Amino acid sequence: MKVNLISLGCPKNLVDSEVILGKLGEVGYALTSSAEDADIVIINTCSFIDKARRESYQVISRIVSQKKSSQKLIVCGCLPQLEGRKLFFKFPQIDVLLGSADFYRIDKVISELGKGRSHLFSVNEPSFIYNSSFPRFLSTPPSYAYLKIAEGCSNRCSYCLIPRLRGKYRSREPQDVVKEARALVDWGVKELILIAQDTTFYGWDLDKKSSLIYLLEQLEKIDKLEWIRLLYTHPSHFTSSLTRVMANSEKICPYIDLPLQHTHNEILAKMKRPEFQVTEKLIDKLRNNIPGLTLRTTLMVG
Repeated sequence: MKVNLISLGCPKNLVDSEVILGKLGEVGYALTSSAEDADIVIINTCSFIDKARRESYQVISRIVSQKKSSQKLIVCGCLPQLEGRKLFFKFPQIDVLLGSADFYRIDKVISELGKGRSHLFSVNEPSFIYNSSFPRFLSTPPSYAYLKIAEGCSNRCSYCLIPRLRGKYRSREPQDVVKEARALVDWGVKELILIAQDTTFYGWDLDKKSSLIYLLEQLEKIDKLEWIRLLYTHPSHFTSSLTRVMANSEKICPYIDLPLQHTHNEILAKMKRPEFQVTEKLIDKLRNNIPGLTLRTTLMVG
């Protein structure tokens, strides 16, 4: 059987899609880039913001309009996590709905479809996180890959749906992350881009030894790995020790994704974000200590 997967949203969702493809490829499904030629179409959706939800609806609508009677349509990810069974009423042509942390059941769900079942529903409280035993089908250029070090978020910013969509923050064990990193490098990957909802919170839910600094130190020891890039940091969790490690590293890129969200303290308080003066001091420290630093950010306006 041929499977086509459409991945929407962020790199964290892309890793989930790569795990889905790896799992299906491992058990014998053929992968195709054409939804028209596929026996099964999987849409891994995003619903973080309105624009992402609209895109997810548009893609589902397009696939539904082209769907053959013999085809099966699986919708997974954040949109089913947010809307649940309501999606069956909006799009009765959908055969399966899987939540954001239920994608690991994809092969079993497809087996159930083969038995003639439809409108299968598996949306649970997000608690699963994949590990290095799960195969991945990389969809990025061969020089780099995303490495998801944690899932979920516990920051509870007032404007953000992520805790609802992805569950509480849960770090992967550092030895398991390093094991996957070594495998990616063995495949020819030169740059690893570390991702999570908040990479700087990594390890705070584990033992004291399992910090982001410890993880970075272990990753730096991997031969043939040339660059490590850090995305999705948080001002409240960016420590002086992490700044020093980045400044002294030959492999960690002087590139930081540090979402500011806003600069007005009254708005930041309503957002449940740190005061801007705290973030401003952090930016000064980063600029003063990390030569050639590039900062990337996001801001909300209005």
